[in-house]
Amino acid sequence: MKTKLLFNSRDELVAIDFDHVAVVQADGNYCRVVFINKHEVSLAIGINKLSDMLRQAKFENAFFVKIGRSLLVNQAFLERIDLQKQQITLTDKGSSVIRISVTKNVLKAYKNFVSDNFRI
Repeated sequence: MKTKLLFNSRDELVAIDFDHVAVVQADGNYCRVVFINKHEVSLAIGINKLSDMLRQAKFENAFFVKIGRSLLVNQAFLERIDLQKQQITLTDKGSSVIRISVTKNVLKAYKNFVSDNFRI
C-alpha cells in the first residue's frame, strides 16, 4: 500500500508520495520538496516538524536522513558523496540526476554516518 502524506493549508491540499522525493530543503518556515524528476513543491511546514512526520510514516522505499539544519536526503536515491566538489549526487539510475552543494564539514559528517550505517 502506498503511503502519502497530506498537507492542508487555507488554499490547498497537497498529497505527497515521499517514495519519489529526493530531497527536502528548509526555506525559513517553509520546506521545498524536490522530487527525483526535479518537480518541486513548497510546503508551509518547518523542516523539523516534517522530519518528525517522516520518521513516523511508513514508506516502501524512502528513508530520509537529516543533513545539517536544512536538508533531508532520501537514501534510496543517494549515488555519491563528493568531499572534493562538496556535493551530494542523487539519481534514479535513469535520466534524473540532482546535485546538491553542501559545506565540507556537514558533508564529512554525513559521509561518516552513511559509511557506518549503510553497509552493503
